[in-house]
This record gives sequence, C-alpha cells and structure tokens, in this order.
Amino acid sequence: MESPVALVTGASRGIGREIALAFARDGFRVAINFYESQLKAEEVQQAMAQRQSLLIKADVAKSQEVHDMVSEVIKNWGRIDVLVNNAGIARDRTILKMSDSEWEDVQKVNLNGAFWCLRDCAKVMVELKEGAILNIASIAAVRGGSVGNANYAASKAGLIALTKSAAKELGRFNIRVNAILPGFHLTDMGMTVWKKYEERVRSEHTLGRLTDLSELAQFVLFLAKQKSVNGQVFNFENRVI
Repeated sequence: MESPVALVTGASRGIGREIALAFARDGFRVAINFYESQLKAEEVQQAMAQRQSLLIKADVAKSQEVHDMVSEVIKNWGRIDVLVNNAGIARDRTILKMSDSEWEDVQKVNLNGAFWCLRDCAKVMVELKEGAILNIASIAAVRGGSVGNANYAASKAGLIALTKSAAKELGRFNIRVNAILPGFHLTDMGMTVWKKYEERVRSEHTLGRLTDLSELAQFVLFLAKQKSVNGQVFNFENRVI
C-alpha cells in the first residue's frame, strides 16, 4: 500500500516543523505548508532526507490559496489522510490600543485559515471514508490570554469550538477531529512571551519545567492514528487548567 499523506500547515519552523518531521519519520508523505519562510521550509524538507515530501507556499488566510494547496497535494499524491492545522500568528496589543487589523489578521490566520483547510481536506477525506484532523489550539483559549493577546486567545477559543462542531458533523464519515493545547515551547513565537513572563511561566508548571517539543510531535502523530477518539481537547502541558 502507498504511504499515507499528511498536510501540516505552518510547517517551516517551531511546532509545525517538529510535527512534520515526526510524520515523515513514521513513513508518511508530508506536504510542508509555509508562507514566508521558504528557506526554513526547504531545511525541513532536507531534514526529511529521502522521504517523500512536497513544499507548498500558501497563505491559509486566503481560501483560494488553501483550495489550490489542497488541489496540489491531490494532484501529486491523490489523497490526504491527516491534516494538522498548525499555522498561526500573534499580534499582541492591549485591548484599548489594538487596531482593527491586529484583531482581524489573527482571526484570519488562526481561525478562518483553519476552517478553510478543514473544509477542503474534509471533502477529500469523505471520499476516502476516513481521515484525521488535528487542530493546534492553546491553553489561552481556556484560561484566557495574558495581557495583550486577547485576539490570539479568542481565535484559539474559536478553534476549539470548531473542533467540537466539526467532530459532530464529520464523524459519520469516519473523520476524527481533535484539538491539542500544545503548552509553552521556546519557538520563535514563544520566545516573545518567554522574555516577558519567564518567572510566571515557570511558576505555573507543575513539574517545574517546560514540555518537550519532540514529545508533543509524537503525541500529535499518536493521536492521528487513533481510530476511536473524536471531538476531544487534549492539554499537553503540565499547567493545570
């Protein structure tokens, strides 16, 4: 049988990079989505060595680009078995100073983009009569964001609601939709928060340390393979909600 196919959005760095590599090591053909960081995306592809991979530049905030991205994967490989909705941005500003664009840009990528990807991939998975969609959310969606990232927290809360709603709609097609709260990691995005709130972040972690990025990637891979888990939200960090 041909190897299964995984599409990972925002896969050029950080969490997305580790997830894409984990799927490749497990034998998946991996579509590496990126928008700005082409050199970093190419490095991810090189790290996959001889494993089958595909680089696709697309802005997930634009539904047409998402449609074209999914079409390209189908043109090359004929199927999509797993979607990992990882692409996300932050535009921190306090509510009283936040501009319209700082609010809207975050929603467009983090929530709208996830929906466009979910919708187009689900259409493919319906034909396959199986699939897994994994949405990378945030603990901020449950606890509320820190000062300055209400837009980010709201987008991720919407992603959790989308996860549960999609699980109900798509379950009859054997498509599982779950969300992961990945915890705090020292990625490019995480470093900005780390510089501001290091002491607070450390104090909130029950094990006195941050969660491991490679373990997170393995958990996402593990969850993608579970045939009877649907509509769940997994807190993958050692902070208590």
